[in-house]
Amino acid sequence: MSGAIRNVLQSRRQPLTVRHTVVGSPRRRDAEEFVRRAFRQRYQATVSSFAPNLMLLEQGERTVAVTGWRCAGDERLFLECYLDNPVEEVVARLAGHAVRRERIVEVGNLAADKAGGSIDVVLTLARHLNQLGYEWVVFTATRELIGIFRKLGLSLLALAPADPGRLPEPADDWGSYYD
Repeated sequence: MSGAIRNVLQSRRQPLTVRHTVVGSPRRRDAEEFVRRAFRQRYQATVSSFAPNLMLLEQGERTVAVTGWRCAGDERLFLECYLDNPVEEVVARLAGHAVRRERIVEVGNLAADKAGGSIDVVLTLARHLNQLGYEWVVFTATRELIGIFRKLGLSLLALAPADPGRLPEPADDWGSYYD
């Protein structure tokens, strides 16, 4: 674990509790509503699509962040609407070697209760996805998220521009997310 990641984890005063939810589980509605509210406040966006797996991070009784993930081996990824080829082909071209689709996971629905709070989610989810055996994490990156990865010393590869004109739903639903 890098020194930067260790320092961030050790600086947290109250421990975070992690809860995993899937469609139909008791806390699922809470997780989805947290994401809806955060995206509405931050981007004036209307979120109607959620990853099949959502992770809540809680401090005490309060949810402080939520994120979701979906395995490319199980279904088409949301960000594939931006790509001209399947995600495993795009990643393989950039990596310079074959990449198995089931080793790719997409992260989305990332929301935190305060600016910079996404760092806790990134660290917690990175550990979890690594334990599940994923080798590649893909996501649609905002400026804030790119900044978090740089701060942690993690490298990124750009797959394609996130063109709102290629979305399956009206771009207006996303408010200022693509600005």
